[in-house]
Amino acid sequence: MAVAGGLVAWPQLHGLASAGPAAAALDQTMTHPVELGHISGGATGLAYSVNSSEYPRIVEQAAPRRPASALRPAAAPAPHLSLSTSASPASQVSPASAPSQQPAAAAGGGTSLSCTGTAGMLPENYAAIVAFLTAHGYTGLAAAGIAGNIYQESKGDPESAGSGGGGLIGWTPLPAGFVTGNPAADLQTQLEALLTFNQQWAQFIPALNAATSATQAADIYMDDFERPGLPEAGNREAAADAVAAACGLGG
Repeated sequence: MAVAGGLVAWPQLHGLASAGPAAAALDQTMTHPVELGHISGGATGLAYSVNSSEYPRIVEQAAPRRPASALRPAAAPAPHLSLSTSASPASQVSPASAPSQQPAAAAGGGTSLSCTGTAGMLPENYAAIVAFLTAHGYTGLAAAGIAGNIYQESKGDPESAGSGGGGLIGWTPLPAGFVTGNPAADLQTQLEALLTFNQQWAQFIPALNAATSATQAADIYMDDFERPGLPEAGNREAAADAVAAACGLGG
C-alpha cells in the first residue's frame, strides 16, 4: 500500500447520529467492553493507502474526482436512527480474533440483524464494525462497503501497523494512541476516528448511503473516501459482499 502524509486530528467527533441505545445490541458483539467515555476520541488522519501525490489536492479542495452525476444518483442524506436511551454505558465494541458471529444492531426501526456468517473474505470484528456504523446513521450496505475497504487495509485488525501507518483504515502517519496493544480499546478509538475521517468527505455520505449493493458501496468508499494509490477494488468488493451476506443485508 502507498504511504501518504497525515492529516491533523479534528478536536471533536461528528457522528451522523447518537449512539445511545445501540449499546444493548452492541454489548452482544463485545468480548471486552470499553466505555466510550474513557476513550480519548475524535482524532483522524489520512488513510494509509491514499496516494501521496494526491494529498495536497485532497486537502485543499476535497472535491470529487468525477462529476457527482457519474456512476450513481444524487440522494438525500439517509434518515438518522431513532434510538431510545438506555441505562447501560454508551456504545462499546471489542475486537475478535476471528470473524465475529454476534448479532449487530441494524439501522432504524429497532430491528436487529444477525451477523453469523464465516465464509468468504470477512474482516476481523466485522459484526462490531457493522453494528457501530449502523448505530451512527450508515445503512447496512454502506457499513458493508466500509468494512470491505477495512478488509483490504488491515483485515479488520486494529493493531495492524507497518510502513509508517496502521490501524483499521491504514492511517498515515499513525496517530498516537491508536495502536496501544489493547485491541478492545484501540478498536473503539479507531471506530470513533473513522466517523471523523469520513466527515472530511461529508458531501459523499448521501451517495454512500444510497448505494443499492455492497459492491457499489465499497467502490464509492474506495473512490471518494479512501482514495488509495493501489485500489485492489476486487478485494474490497468481495469483502463487502461477504460482510453483506454474513449479516443478511442483501445486495
